[in-house]
Amino acid sequence: MQLIFYNMANSKVKLDDVSSANGTRKISLPKYSSQVINLANGYAKATKPANVGQVSEDIKKFRDDDSLSGYTNQDWINWHKKQYPDGIQKATDAAWAMFEKMRNSLNTVTKDDIKKWEEDFVFSKTYDGLMVQNAIVKKIAEEIGTKDFRLASPEEERQGIDGFINGHPVQIKSDSYDRTGKLHNEDIQCVVVSYKKKKKNIFFDYNPEDFQ
Repeated sequence: MQLIFYNMANSKVKLDDVSSANGTRKISLPKYSSQVINLANGYAKATKPANVGQVSEDIKKFRDDDSLSGYTNQDWINWHKKQYPDGIQKATDAAWAMFEKMRNSLNTVTKDDIKKWEEDFVFSKTYDGLMVQNAIVKKIAEEIGTKDFRLASPEEERQGIDGFINGHPVQIKSDSYDRTGKLHNEDIQCVVVSYKKKKKNIFFDYNPEDFQ
């Protein structure tokens, strides 16, 4: 069997070209409003399936609809409106109600509130986010009944170690590391504890025998 190798071309498509190819229209909104509307939409769950359908799945159904003569953006708009006649209006009403609540609340914000937010971001949230490893190492040590634990030194961190428990090196990685770890090109030589953040808790699994 003859193997044929093709030269791979590095290419790209501009976002504007995607819109042009699909025939979608750009909208004009007041400055800064798009991000706020996005938040209001999310808080209100305005585009939930009950209102506008499961869009990612509906597009597949749309593409499989043999009764259509075309699959342009306008065809999609017409198809969606037929399936969910008042879907956009329901989403609009829900998002607008939440937008008004947000606007009324924002009118009460003071400069001191902004300062509190900045302090919380720099002194607390960022610190906690970067020190998750410390909390997990300490929790594991407590659960296995040892006081022999510490975070890694800068030099040890450069070797891919986040901490030590009972003298055993450990890496503390978010669950996303499991999906992207190969990109880091790290030669993992120690126990890896994977964690996942969910709302107010951090979940992780480990084997106590790894630290005996």
